[in-house]
Amino acid sequence: MSRARVVDPIGSAFSALAVRDFRYLFASNFSSQIGIWIQQVAQGWLAFQITGSATFLGLVAASRAIPNLLLTLPGGVLADRWDRRRIIATSQFVLMGNALTLFFLVTTDRIQPWHLMLIACVGGIADSANMPARQSLAPQLAGRARIANAIALNSISFNISRILGPSLAGLILAQWGIGPCYAVQAGLLVVAMGWVTRIGPAGGRLDRDEPDRASIWANLIEGVQYIKTSAPIRGVMAIAIIPIYLEIVYSQLLPVFADVVLDVGGPGLAKMVTAVGIGSMVGAFITAALSTHPRKGMIMMSVGMFSGVALIVFATSRAMPTALIALAVTGLTQAITMAMGQTIVNLMVANQFRGRVMAIYQMLWSSSPLAMVPAGWTTDHFGPSITVLISGILVVAFFAVSSRRTGVVRDFSEQAFRPPSPAPSDVG
Repeated sequence: MSRARVVDPIGSAFSALAVRDFRYLFASNFSSQIGIWIQQVAQGWLAFQITGSATFLGLVAASRAIPNLLLTLPGGVLADRWDRRRIIATSQFVLMGNALTLFFLVTTDRIQPWHLMLIACVGGIADSANMPARQSLAPQLAGRARIANAIALNSISFNISRILGPSLAGLILAQWGIGPCYAVQAGLLVVAMGWVTRIGPAGGRLDRDEPDRASIWANLIEGVQYIKTSAPIRGVMAIAIIPIYLEIVYSQLLPVFADVVLDVGGPGLAKMVTAVGIGSMVGAFITAALSTHPRKGMIMMSVGMFSGVALIVFATSRAMPTALIALAVTGLTQAITMAMGQTIVNLMVANQFRGRVMAIYQMLWSSSPLAMVPAGWTTDHFGPSITVLISGILVVAFFAVSSRRTGVVRDFSEQAFRPPSPAPSDVG
């Protein structure tokens, strides 16, 4: 077999889009993600405006994270047992109801802090089913040969939406206020549901000779045992996830920076989120070009350290242009690091376990907003700049230590690795 090229030509950088059903999922993801970013800008600004508390921002984030922490793994079991298309469509319907509820409460001036926490909790429940199904369906539709490309394309979609969503939110906030943001989000979710329903029936089925007759609990334990058999899978999940707990702090505190540190208001907040999105989009295209690079672990480890450096620069910035540049670099480095981590996990996992393994991955990723509870308290007592500065320093230190101690991830090469087969005792 010839050695894979390090950089893809433009044509093969989009090869997964040649698969019809993957195109439909890609379009669904894109529509949904624009709505999510509109909601994130609107909800963060709304929460800080009605309470003036960074701690409350943390509580809203935790309200969504806790259901993810508790329910995403069962959601992964469902993704390995049921039609993944229907799981996605149902969860999108619930999220649409959330958006319409917020639209009604805001436009009728009935919104209360507890409403935001409750709706965030319902959104977390929907996410716990939606994300494992989406993340396991994309590689299934694209095929193993296109897994890296499919993940890179999803990253591009996510990060283009990270530009369009906040930009659109900033325009809506400036012209019409917060309420219409949620109406637009609801409309985008309807579009997302329409695309996913066009995926053919074979797209939702699993590669099995006969239906799984084991209980949901047995399937759940089976997935956990599968991860326990592979040190590389455990290692890459830890290195891909732990920095997210440290880095999520800055994104959740952007409303505080916009209002208190930089004094740029809601439209300025939209520009800050857009800057992250621009950097992330560039990082996603770089990831797509490197989708055939064999040393994905080395890329993840080396680029990850620079995300911490960018956070340190942002934390110490007092001028908007400097802050925007630092945020763009943060978005770029995080996009590459996260996409490489997710790619390595997918390459390591057999398809019949992908829903459960990605559910555990998503569970850990989605629980990261819990870090905002102590971070919100620290911000209220010591300021947002100190909080993000500490976060950046910890990210740099984490990758510096991990690059020396976790060679199995740093030196990962997909040509030399094959997904581990479960032992008979694990699946019996």
